[in-house]
Amino acid sequence: MNIKKQTISGVKWTTVSTIFLAVTQLLKISVLARFLDKTDFGLMALVMFVLGFTNLFVDMGLTSAILHKQGITKNEYASLYWINFLFSALLYIIVCSITPFVADFYNQPELIKLIPLMALTIVFSAFGRQFKVIEQKELNFKFISLVDVVSSVISLVSAVGLAYYGYGVYSLVYSVILLQILSNIVFLIQGIKRIGIKFHFVLAETKPFLKIGIYQVGGQIINYFNRDLDVLIIGKFFGAEILGGYSLAKQLVYRPAQMINPILTKVGAPVLAKFQGNINELKKNYLKLLNIVSSLNFVIYLGIIIFAKYIVLVLYGQGFEDITILVQILSIYMYFRSLGNPVGSLVIATGRTDLEFYWNLFTLAIIPIVIYTASQVSIIAVTISLSVLMMVLTIPGWYFMIRKMIGVSLKEYLANFIPKYNFYK
Repeated sequence: MNIKKQTISGVKWTTVSTIFLAVTQLLKISVLARFLDKTDFGLMALVMFVLGFTNLFVDMGLTSAILHKQGITKNEYASLYWINFLFSALLYIIVCSITPFVADFYNQPELIKLIPLMALTIVFSAFGRQFKVIEQKELNFKFISLVDVVSSVISLVSAVGLAYYGYGVYSLVYSVILLQILSNIVFLIQGIKRIGIKFHFVLAETKPFLKIGIYQVGGQIINYFNRDLDVLIIGKFFGAEILGGYSLAKQLVYRPAQMINPILTKVGAPVLAKFQGNINELKKNYLKLLNIVSSLNFVIYLGIIIFAKYIVLVLYGQGFEDITILVQILSIYMYFRSLGNPVGSLVIATGRTDLEFYWNLFTLAIIPIVIYTASQVSIIAVTISLSVLMMVLTIPGWYFMIRKMIGVSLKEYLANFIPKYNFYK
């Protein structure tokens, strides 16, 4: 099967699984909103913030390095697997050690139990993460999609059942742990069949990958704070209840992007990497990817802005009407943020993780100041500030990253923001 056919197949299967995963996640939150209160969602948001940050270290940037580098040997895969596995175990110990300080910072004693429990996912993911990346590299998206779909259904059923029997916030935690266990066991079995597991480790074999990965990790860490620093600040200054409402609004506007963009970027990363030796083809395919992302996200977020009141009512029920305005404003923020998603695929294709790192470092100097200042006014001020800032950063982002990687002019770049729906021409 040639690259074009594999890409089309990958897009189809990723579309099915991504939409299905997004729908099941929405169903989970929608149903649980009837059983849990805003404080539960606020606690879960804090847990996910801590675990989301540590998960950046777990990967060590090796996903991007594996997708970028061609012709990897079985010995290299083995060395990468074991260094990642050992690092995951070490990271779990570190998370458990800092948990009391996090709980004290937010004055939420329940976090002492929740964070170590949820952190078990770090260890479970180490078993199958690399093998999932290998399947992605081989464009085997059908297998990945089927695993993700089945695991998500089981996770949904378990979450609803646990919530019904009064497990509260733990229904969210246990369902995520179950999902990680199931999916990683399957990828582990598939990995053993495809390349096997060798008890082989040579540190020198990992260095070329870590060299690429270190910038990727650095960029992701900084980007994570840029993306989720609002959770950290709101949790501190507004409390768990307001954070819970804000978190639900943010999850709602993130969901369309999480449905659409992974369909394109998951397939786009390994595909663009195959054009790394042809700058013209790389440029053409990146701009096409950017335009598709813009076109799809624009119409969806416009619809959310218009019908936000009814969407909130249907998904979350009575008592959550106050987050409607947050959903509308954050939709603007999320549309402009979505335009930056294809950059990740381009970074992997070119191996220029250093540019991503320095750009994220630049934005880290700006975003916290904006969020902190706005948090002194109101929660609505935070959302407005984030949206305006994301629009302002569009052109500097082109100048410091896109232009340097593939030589795209500002006119070409902005032209592909304009929605078009003739994708196959």
